[in-house]
Amino acid sequence: MTYQASSAPQSIGGVLDDWLRLFSASFSRCWILALITIVAGAIAVFAVTPTLPPLNVSAWQHEMIMWTLMNGPQNALATIALLLIIMVVTGALFATQIRTMQGGSLETGAALNVGLHRLLRLIAGVILQGLIMFAIAIPMIIVVVAVVAIFHADRATLMHPLPWVLIAVVGIASACVFIYVSLRLLLWQAAMFVEDTGAAAAIGRSWRLVKGHWWRVTAILFVANIVIGILGFIVPWALSGAFGLFSLHAASQTQLGTHLRIAQMISQTTHLLTLPLSSAISLVIFRDLTLRVEGADLAARAEALSAP
Repeated sequence: MTYQASSAPQSIGGVLDDWLRLFSASFSRCWILALITIVAGAIAVFAVTPTLPPLNVSAWQHEMIMWTLMNGPQNALATIALLLIIMVVTGALFATQIRTMQGGSLETGAALNVGLHRLLRLIAGVILQGLIMFAIAIPMIIVVVAVVAIFHADRATLMHPLPWVLIAVVGIASACVFIYVSLRLLLWQAAMFVEDTGAAAAIGRSWRLVKGHWWRVTAILFVANIVIGILGFIVPWALSGAFGLFSLHAASQTQLGTHLRIAQMISQTTHLLTLPLSSAISLVIFRDLTLRVEGADLAARAEALSAP
């Protein structure tokens, strides 16, 4: 299927249609890239999922053993390696779909090379975005720490509703700001790969593009996330649950642990669809907003130049 990029801003329905067309046109290249994350995830599952403790231990001992096994150094290394692989593949997906939007195609090796060369920028962008989100959470953290301090100083004070009202108000306000800022920063990865910018410039670009179009972006994402959510959460949950029914009468802890690993691997198969869908929605929103913002700017400049 060939893809023809729109040359003008579209309606919300048009953007969503563009999203699915881009996904379809690029899927023959993207599924191979997404498969890499599934294979890496399967390896990580076998490296991270511990052998289950014996059945004859107490509940407290069971939790302590599981916590120790799950937080070992090999688990941390496997998790970090998986995250890096996912970031490289994400960059490769962006590169592949951008080339599709331009009317061409990109080989798998070349796409991975793009993702690898921009890995440090992606890491910097994730860190910068994380710091911004953490700064938003600071007021809530301060309020919670203050309430805990009051609790230790005078427990009777917590019987008054004021501390709880304060926590609720600050929590709701922080959540609203968090959602607002998250959507303003949504397009930084698309900006980084479309315009070949650094992390800070890409985040700034996303912030400026979404300005004035926040509700539009929210509406598009709401519909897109329903589709991605069904594929990424509900379907794996149902598949894993169905497989888990066959594990209820496992003959041993070893067999039960194997069934658990297989169930986790099954839940990752939808990455073949969800990863390309996620990168595609960012790209089509980025293009649509670019046409809207920069098209309006060009029209205003032309009108100013033609004025007497």
